[in-house]
Amino acid sequence: MYTSPRQPIMILLSALLIAIVAPSLHASDLDESITKVQLRSTVRMQSEQVSLTIADIASVIGPQQDRIEQLIVPTKDQVTQGQWTQISIKSIRELLDAAPLIHAGSIIVVGNDISITRRTQSDSTPTTTPLASLTPVTQGPTLRDNLLRWVYAKLDAQPGSARIHFNERDTDLLATSTRGRIVEIGEIGRSTSMSCRIVIYEHDRIVTDATLRFDVQIQRAVRVITTQIRRGELITESQTVLETRWMSPLEPIADPTKSLNKVCKTTLDPGVVLESSMLESQILVKRGQIVSARSLAGTVSVSMSVRALADGSLGDIIELESRDRKQRFTARVASSGRVVIVQTPPSTTTQAQGS
Repeated sequence: MYTSPRQPIMILLSALLIAIVAPSLHASDLDESITKVQLRSTVRMQSEQVSLTIADIASVIGPQQDRIEQLIVPTKDQVTQGQWTQISIKSIRELLDAAPLIHAGSIIVVGNDISITRRTQSDSTPTTTPLASLTPVTQGPTLRDNLLRWVYAKLDAQPGSARIHFNERDTDLLATSTRGRIVEIGEIGRSTSMSCRIVIYEHDRIVTDATLRFDVQIQRAVRVITTQIRRGELITESQTVLETRWMSPLEPIADPTKSLNKVCKTTLDPGVVLESSMLESQILVKRGQIVSARSLAGTVSVSMSVRALADGSLGDIIELESRDRKQRFTARVASSGRVVIVQTPPSTTTQAQGS
């Protein structure tokens, strides 16, 4: 077969072209396990903003998006109005390498060093959309002001601990003046977002009757799995870590203070945020089990062996019966195989086996 002397050169040029273009490939062209972090060239912090996250300085696409976007970006110098501070791409890579629960080997960082400055109060083009995002200049309070107060009260949140993201198409509606008017706000449903019906009255006339849908995030304490926990195993402190994340208040997050010593209903992998549906209480007393029951009457303590008539977790009140099945008791589960009697029939006489 004849081979042109130019063919090896063309193959080499094609390989070089692929190597140059590869960093700019869209995330859909990458392996599904790869997360792409596209850095912005310039970022303007809000005047009241305390810290920056990866979400503020980059767009993230891939399976590790949620964890990466929450990372706090350290700045070498204080960011002030009218001055520019640099964040190097090297420091971003070092942040990703050192972050727990982040697989740095499957992350591609694209871009150059980032220039950071701080906005003034009058700057009306924010890079991100915080809760107190600026509104068009109007006379007096606006619907946005009323809605923000309503959200704070509804979620028992404070400014700075909640974020709300409105749709751009609602900008004019949110700028509606409410001076001298009555505003009615009622929640009409929750799914992945909040939905409200807004009615604005001016004297006896309805000025606005509309429905708004928007996303809300609040800072929530969550418990995150750090090592695989199999179905039926107990959640322990050594297998988890406490984190504070911006999350929707609608997500069924498990109470991090009450998650320990609960049983996993399914196998959980590292990085999973614990949800209520994933856990169940540990069964300490099983139906049909012979357990030690203690009866307390003043300063007298009497113990006996009884049979449990139902399963019970810590603190549950269950029914039990004597081993000869002639007497029944109500008791609270105190620990594994042990209960404390809280009620006995008036005619019942119990025989102590020990005290």
